[in-house]
Amino acid sequence: MNDKNKSNMYKLLRDIGDVQGIARTTILALESFIKSIHELECSQDEVQELYLELADAIKNSQPKIIPLIHLIERFEKEMRHLMKNNPSIDEIREKAEASLREQIDLFKGKAAQVTENGLKYVSNGDRIIVHSASSVVTNILIRAKKDLKLLFRVIILDHNKERTRQLIQAFSEHDIEYQVTRAYDISHYIETANKMFLGALTITSDRKIVAPTGTAGTVSMCHLHNIKVHLFANTLHYSHGKATDQYIYEEESSSASSNIHFPVTTHSHDVINLDIIDHIVNENGELEKQAVSEE
Repeated sequence: MNDKNKSNMYKLLRDIGDVQGIARTTILALESFIKSIHELECSQDEVQELYLELADAIKNSQPKIIPLIHLIERFEKEMRHLMKNNPSIDEIREKAEASLREQIDLFKGKAAQVTENGLKYVSNGDRIIVHSASSVVTNILIRAKKDLKLLFRVIILDHNKERTRQLIQAFSEHDIEYQVTRAYDISHYIETANKMFLGALTITSDRKIVAPTGTAGTVSMCHLHNIKVHLFANTLHYSHGKATDQYIYEEESSSASSNIHFPVTTHSHDVINLDIIDHIVNENGELEKQAVSEE
């Protein structure tokens, strides 16, 4: 895979992540992998080389998609064991698909358990801020209204038009009360909120989280006003590496104002210190901050 193809793939993953969220992107990537295995036409000797090329590209995406990388590594372990027995190409296809489906089920199971645990943090009368809400946050809020019949209000910070549209549709469908405001207007609503819910692309070993752009400012504002920030992410989002190892995408573009041209640097994601997160919830329940590195 040449550099141009890698760059295009990384952009595609970022674009899908921006619209669908990292959980859906992870599942979509694995499902696409299964499809590619069925369509692959090669000899047994070529399989490993082609796979290693794809796996290397996935593991170095910008930014790294840690849940996907962990699941790919689990898949690799199973396939290495299989390859020792000199399997046929049909056996490789069959085992590869079965293993990838197991990884998808594992990820979905962990995410569902985080949702179940997250229900404990919603109460009647809550005013909850969400910023580029992850699928697990959305599911928690829907379940809290649908199953627990709780009454609360969600303050949606409009940062990503497509994600905002998805939230409005989901909340409208389930009669969840909400209001929408620009992310930069949060100071006018901060006094009315009592909680913030967020997900994360990655939780790093040096106690930081990688999350959509704009999240850092909102979390900092909530921390300043003593609004409890709740992070919901299963342990497949936990990275062995540091925040500086996550390959956060940096882009420089040109802009102009009053006939002055200047470069503008932007990043695909924010980095936030875990110390200003109040509650960290994974599939095992709430986690003490100091235990993140062990997880």
